[in-house]
Amino acid sequence: MAGIPKAWLDELNDQFSLVTDPDGRAAVLDEMAYAAHRRREVSSENLVDMLELSDAARLWALTEHEEAYHLGLFKYESWDGSDEPGRIIVGRTPGWGC
Repeated sequence: MAGIPKAWLDELNDQFSLVTDPDGRAAVLDEMAYAAHRRREVSSENLVDMLELSDAARLWALTEHEEAYHLGLFKYESWDGSDEPGRIIVGRTPGWGC
């Protein structure tokens, strides 16, 4: 991890944000990596490592998100009562409440 900015690593280690929005957080990590490379804060080799870590974090988060959904930790609510997913509710105890 030498040569990778601490701010980027902090974003990578924000597991809650990764699990609740895997694609969005991976996009943020990628953009931060490219910006650091454009500013010459990281080498091309470190950029490649950062992008690979970002993709691995996204895949991990998608798996965790799927498991949390099946455990009942996430619930999709629709605004209009249809089966189309709306917002995600986080932090409910499985089997408790609505």
